[in-house]
Parts: sequence; structure tokens; C-alpha cells
Amino acid sequence: MDNKEKKIKILLIDNDEMMSIYFRDIFWVHGHNNKYEISVVSSLLGARKRITEEETRPDIIFLDAMIPTEGGNSNSESHIKASLEFIKEIKSHPELSKINIVIYSGHIHKSLEKEAYDLGINGYIIKGEFTPKEIIAYTDKLHGSNN
Repeated sequence: MDNKEKKIKILLIDNDEMMSIYFRDIFWVHGHNNKYEISVVSSLLGARKRITEEETRPDIIFLDAMIPTEGGNSNSESHIKASLEFIKEIKSHPELSKINIVIYSGHIHKSLEKEAYDLGINGYIIKGEFTPKEIIAYTDKLHGSNN
């Protein structure tokens, strides 16, 4: 990749530190750190800050649907509701709607999956079901389809 070419920005929203390290290392270990710029935040508030700034706005978001909410609610229903609201905010905003969003969850939630697809997500991946190389290939295909 030519140094003048812009890196594809990926934002992982996940409060699990080990998952964040693993996800970031997938691209580095497989030699894709020259193509992708990986950022990690542990909250939806942190994600909103990244998204509103044009310099840090991602091309692709991998969102853990079970991310704790800022209000201190700690049940899975409030986490899912907050994730869906976050998706809705992005997909309904003219400047942000082109951001690809992938739910990256450790759990299968059929109701979340359906509702999230209805809101316009681009994919739903269960953590551990894809190998690192498959995650890279998926990401390459996802971004390529947007160009």
C-alpha cells in the first residue's frame, strides 16, 4: 500500500480488555496494520466522541452489543437497547450513515440481530466463530463493497 493512501479506520467498541488486544493484534499479526488503523473504546460515550470528529471517524465499527451503558444500568436488556439506539443514531445521521456497523458479540441474540439488521447494520459476527484470517477477509470484503 502506498504511504499516501488513507488507512481504513476501524473502531472496536468493547469493554473487554483481552478482546480489544486480540482484535487489534489480528490485523497487526497478519500484516494488515499498513491498511487498517484500529482504535478501541470501552464505552458508547467514547465511541460517540470518536465518531463526531472527522479525523477520528471510523469507516467500520465493530460493536459489542453487551457494552455497559453510561447510566449504570447493568442488565443485558439495557445494554442491547443502548446498542440499538447507538446504531439508530448513526444510521439516521446523514454524515454518519455510510459507516459500516458490525455487531461483534459473544452471544447469539436473534431479536437483537433482526432489529439491528432492520436498522441497517452490515453484519453480525459471533466472537470465536471466525478465525483471525476470516475476520480480515470479512473486513476486506465489507469495506470493498462500500467503494
